[in-house]
Amino acid sequence: MYEFIKNLILAGGYRLDAMERTIERHYVRGDLTDAQRVELLQLAADNADESKEINVLDILADLEQRVSRLESAGVVVWTSGHITAKGETVLYDIIREGKLRYLRYDGGRASTTLAPGKINGWVVLDSAGGAVTHTVEKDAEGNIILVPVENPVD
Repeated sequence: MYEFIKNLILAGGYRLDAMERTIERHYVRGDLTDAQRVELLQLAADNADESKEINVLDILADLEQRVSRLESAGVVVWTSGHITAKGETVLYDIIREGKLRYLRYDGGRASTTLAPGKINGWVVLDSAGGAVTHTVEKDAEGNIILVPVENPVD
């Protein structure tokens, strides 16, 4: 197993964290000695391809910067307790798919503290100040659904 893993490392194209897990897994199984484990971990670190690595801190910094730009433009990410004024645009993961969408409250109240979709009057926009693309409604079971608007208008 030692030679096999060593050849994989020398071939390159791996993510360091994944290779380290592979080495540790085989060490725990008894496929590698202490000395082989140490050698392979060092070899993997020395030959890691930085282009394959994911820097979570860089990704978070980029997301923070993007959200800050949106918020400075008047669009906030909706969080519990936010008071949404009629006509205000917010970002929210309305159907819980991991994707923030632009939503605007056009309901009958002057404002609401309820989450987007909890009451009627929410619409989905194509951009911060863009056209209405969907209305936010609930199906018979109370699940939020997005209903396409046939002729989107600003």
